Amino acid sequence: MYPLISVIIPVYNPGKYLRPCLDSIVNQTYRNLQIILIDDGSTDGSAAVCDDYAEKDARILCIHQENAGVSTARNRGLEAATGDYYSFPDSDDYLEPDSYEYLLGLMEEHQCDAINFEFFGTYKDRETTHLLGDDHYGLVDTKTAHRLVMNGEPFCWNKLYAAHLVQGLQFRKDIFRGEDSLFAHQAIDRAKTVWFDKRPLYHYVQSEQSACRGTFRPNQLSALKLYDAYQPLYQEKYPEFWQPFLVGMADLMITLYYNMWSDKADYKKEQKALKAEYNRRYAEIDKTRLSKSKRIKFALFHFSANVFSVIHKLIHRL
Repeated sequence: MYPLISVIIPVYNPGKYLRPCLDSIVNQTYRNLQIILIDDGSTDGSAAVCDDYAEKDARILCIHQENAGVSTARNRGLEAATGDYYSFPDSDDYLEPDSYEYLLGLMEEHQCDAINFEFFGTYKDRETTHLLGDDHYGLVDTKTAHRLVMNGEPFCWNKLYAAHLVQGLQFRKDIFRGEDSLFAHQAIDRAKTVWFDKRPLYHYVQSEQSACRGTFRPNQLSALKLYDAYQPLYQEKYPEFWQPFLVGMADLMITLYYNMWSDKADYKKEQKALKAEYNRRYAEIDKTRLSKSKRIKFALFHFSANVFSVIHKLIHRL
């Protein structure tokens, strides 16, 4: 009996990227797939594309819903999924043709609960390869897996999960940036062992539709809820990870502030609230553990977010 892989794909206006994504899934060398497409109220014709693929391939289940966000879409997929393993590709990315066959082989060989695999950064004119150091690959325990995911592999889409890791879990519907990383950490925390593989299988397409690229959206400030969401893991269960987490969140807040500062819209209220939260969390950071450049960056932003933004813009113009 061949294991069933549930492939859950939220779809919201991916445009020209959708067909390459779906082609890479339906043409996988491993055939026993349950492909769940959740059309999240697309307005660019993607809903019809999903229906077209579903009509031609009995493995595809197409669910349509009013626009409710990527987490709600993925949760609908989780409700419908019945697989032995779970995969969460984005609808504007694509996979190598033998990805699932290769991953299941690793699962059997290493008897692990999840696999983290590498990826390509796919641009219009070039492609890069994301790799950790050679000593970061292989079979690791739960704590090490958390550290590696935090420090370079923070996505849910470059992983294959055994079903018991995700059963009962949901993506946070009230968080619109970093919610996929949170889900990945929560699933990984249920694993006894995780295999980190060096082979890139996923093409992370650098399009403007991505939530982390393109223009600022106010709902991205919901990322501040990650402090409370991660507390059970990183302040209580794995306290050695709390300081690195605080540093990562400080970097994220600075990025969000700079994106607002650079935008033509008026975000003064949001900037004030974000800066107040940054100042509060800045006091919790152990500055002695920071590099010199990071200490200067954080201190300058703490002193004046606007001055930091001006300097940052000038530096990146050079």
